[in-house]
Amino acid sequence: MASTCLHNAIVKFNVLKEPTDWLREYFSTRPEFYKVALIVNHIFRAVSMTAFSLLLPFSLPVNLAICLAGSLFYRLTVETNCAYKFALPAFAGSLAIPLAISGAVALVSGVAFASIGTLALATGSLLPCGAYLTYVVLTVSYDVDHR
Repeated sequence: MASTCLHNAIVKFNVLKEPTDWLREYFSTRPEFYKVALIVNHIFRAVSMTAFSLLLPFSLPVNLAICLAGSLFYRLTVETNCAYKFALPAFAGSLAIPLAISGAVALVSGVAFASIGTLALATGSLLPCGAYLTYVVLTVSYDVDHR
């Protein structure tokens, strides 16, 4: 069967097997580094989802609906077999990142200091990103410690 032949060829010529095995062994003795790697993966996926949602050719609500639907579908179908769940947190991060960027720009440029209201709005826009990062750090820490 063609699928079996392809699978056997992939296994036979897998150039990533050795580095994967090395990293598995390395991370098993250094869980703190494994946590950092997973956090980096979470952030990479959130940034990628942010770019994807901004580059889709539809209106922002439609783009976000597409990203939510895709993330939810991936979570329900593929991630049921994965130890680590990335899809929905990445979607949440993709919502938090643009808010945090606009708040940080307002703070750095000084626009946020025009009034108490603009300062509250700018600092408040940082809260979702802080909540996202807190969630990621806590879940990664738990997942690695309890695997």
